[in-house]
Amino acid sequence: MKKYLPLKTGGTATIDILKDGDLADVMALHDEARAAMLADGEGTLQPQGEAYFRNLLSRVTGLMVGARDTGKMVAQMAVIGPMTLREAIALHVITRNDIAYHHASMDDNVIVFKSLAVHPIWRDNELEKHLIAFASWLPASQVVDHIFSQTSVSASRSWEAFVRQKFGIVAAAKDPQDGQPRFILQKPSFGFDFEPHIIADDVDPVSDFSGIVSLTQREGLVGLYENNAALKLSFMRNREEVSLMPVMARVGKQR
Repeated sequence: MKKYLPLKTGGTATIDILKDGDLADVMALHDEARAAMLADGEGTLQPQGEAYFRNLLSRVTGLMVGARDTGKMVAQMAVIGPMTLREAIALHVITRNDIAYHHASMDDNVIVFKSLAVHPIWRDNELEKHLIAFASWLPASQVVDHIFSQTSVSASRSWEAFVRQKFGIVAAAKDPQDGQPRFILQKPSFGFDFEPHIIADDVDPVSDFSGIVSLTQREGLVGLYENNAALKLSFMRNREEVSLMPVMARVGKQR
């Protein structure tokens, strides 16, 4: 599965599945990336202890993928699961909030991408995109119904990378522990089928966050990144949700 990636800074990074012996490097990168994000106001990584990463590296709760440049760990991401969506919510793998999941059932099998970290010196090499793509092609990711992730709204590098990899922003909420606004992102195995009409355009992720929460709770909308407007979003309906509306209307009328 190993992949070689040319870097804009020169040299070549190697992307691969990480192992037990990588624990110290994983912990160090997690702490470095988290500190840099806090200092720059770009959101934050959820703090994770040694047991969290050890269980992933030993394939107990999932696995981890990482990128190295001349031996140094420069980017990494956790791949948790497979498990049902119900289990992911119960174990707080996705969120502790009461979120309306419009595009998945509770018994669907899911994998969750978490703890995406990039060393601050290597930020401009699109390593987030390459890690997400690499992890999405893993056998475990290919057999589940959906891939989920969760990012801080202020961590624009992270959620932008997911949206560019065909993930949709399907929910938004403030974390009950730290009060920070977060996006829930989802990629169904067969993708989303969008209605052609944009319902909300030129949406600012930070200042319009309360509106995004309302949109995703009521409409089951999917967020799209606008290439022509830096860090702005558009929202469109998924055809599957639209097709349910006439059926619901008929059932209501019969009653």
